[in-house]
Amino acid sequence: MSEMKTQRTVGLLTSFTPEIFKSEYFTRIIAGIIDALRESDYDVKFIMVKDEEYADPTRKILKEREIAGLLLLTWRIHPKHIRESLEGSELPVVIINDYTPEVKANIVYCNNKTGVELAFKHLLNRGYRKIGMLQGPDEDSLDARERFQFYGRLMKEYGLSFEPSYYRKCDYFFEEDGYLKMMDMIHNSHPLPRAVICFNDDLAIGALKALRESWIKCPEEVAVMGYDGIERAKYVVPSLTTIRQPLERMGREMVQILLGLVEGKLQPPVQKEFSPELIIRQSA
Repeated sequence: MSEMKTQRTVGLLTSFTPEIFKSEYFTRIIAGIIDALRESDYDVKFIMVKDEEYADPTRKILKEREIAGLLLLTWRIHPKHIRESLEGSELPVVIINDYTPEVKANIVYCNNKTGVELAFKHLLNRGYRKIGMLQGPDEDSLDARERFQFYGRLMKEYGLSFEPSYYRKCDYFFEEDGYLKMMDMIHNSHPLPRAVICFNDDLAIGALKALRESWIKCPEEVAVMGYDGIERAKYVVPSLTTIRQPLERMGREMVQILLGLVEGKLQPPVQKEFSPELIIRQSA
């Protein structure tokens, strides 16, 4: 009985934080994971790692090892910690985003370079030249680091100068921090940028609220570009122009890869790249 449970259950590793379930970015990936598992013979077991367990999260993963493989959905746990601690283990692991070419992990990811280029070129085509950024926290987010790097490269490529007062690095990934950082920019940056690229839609929605409360018209005075393509972005005012990642599809693909590895149908490393899509609405 125990053996059957081991063979037919996959682990879904997340940080031990309610924010995982408050963020539509993560809930959409989880929805894709659950949707794919419903069509299989496998159950899912949530494994939530607390702050004090980050140094060796594998202890918790393998202590109750009733799983055939592991899906890694993190907030603050850097994927490399998991890979290092699982080294030598035969447990298949699939991660999502924060892609590092030199690390041969099983991964599903969306191309950051393509996404930032789509956002940047859309703004340039609309005539914006003074382009700022609300960056996500980049201590553990390779995606945040990479998007900022591509933003900087594109500024140089198109002969635009980087203006530090148009840039803020957020402390969190949520709407409140986008609101606070945009308010800080409004009160301390004169003039304001004509457009702002945000690390995700949540930060962008917070930025829209700050502009609205400050009687600054979007996009007439400051345009705002989001990233991720969450559903809520359709319904804010103005509706949010964004770069959509196919998050549910990516969640389903994580499951397909993991089950292929578990059942010996795929050989690691398996790496699947998805392309982002520009969604044009009213904010930019």
